[in-house]
Amino acid sequence: MSTTDQFLPGLYTYPEKGTELQQGEHAASHAQQALIGGSAEERTIPLPARSLVLGQAEDGLSLMLDIYDPAIGPLLIAGDGGSGKTALLRSIAQASDNQDPGDIQFGVITPFPEEWTDQETLPNCLGIWPAFHPAAKEFLLKILNLANVLQGSHQLILVMVDGLDLLTAGGSTIQHELRCLLMIGPRRQILPVVTINPGRLAHLETWLGYFNTSLLGQVDRPQTACLLFKDSKIDLAELEAGKQFCLPRLNGCLKFRLSSIGKRGCHERRNAVV
Repeated sequence: MSTTDQFLPGLYTYPEKGTELQQGEHAASHAQQALIGGSAEERTIPLPARSLVLGQAEDGLSLMLDIYDPAIGPLLIAGDGGSGKTALLRSIAQASDNQDPGDIQFGVITPFPEEWTDQETLPNCLGIWPAFHPAAKEFLLKILNLANVLQGSHQLILVMVDGLDLLTAGGSTIQHELRCLLMIGPRRQILPVVTINPGRLAHLETWLGYFNTSLLGQVDRPQTACLLFKDSKIDLAELEAGKQFCLPRLNGCLKFRLSSIGKRGCHERRNAVV
């Protein structure tokens, strides 16, 4: 576990009374506008300063996300065991290294910190915390402490929680702090990125309302898939486990594959705006 402590001082707060979650088609449509790209033609361009690469779309161009747009977050990565959730989360962390480490930083809470040894050495990594260690809660408290400091600055923090279903089943003590962060984080340049196995998460519906954007991997059970994506024409069971995900949109979905970041600061991108 990293003991790196790179936090700014600030006033610790919980969400204001009366804070509501962004929901409905308007919020979903707004979130899609933060998915950025170029023309449909393949081309190589500098990596936009506000974006991270999610993967490679079916047309061969990289799918990018404007993580500074509060309409994007919180970001949910969901799929069955073996669907590639942790691999996608690690890929996003790795992609953040293409930005100035003073601008975008990330920290990870995970039941399996040994899976993150490569990312822990990145200069913009705040640390990797075991999910059931008291330090994980301390990390979230410090991040919440930054909520009044980061807004309007160039700095953004990705808070990655890998395996929410395992945390809730194991009696983790961070659920309250995480819910607070899900509600206030994106508006204050703190973006939670959470993975779940939806088939193992009790009371799944109570968590789904927090997320504006979902990246869905393979889900075999139709009833569970329907909770995540209410389009009967899309079969999440057909996605290739460990490699392929889809981004739900108002009309269908955009499929993409995990891809290497490649040359630092340079990517082919596609227009993902509906």
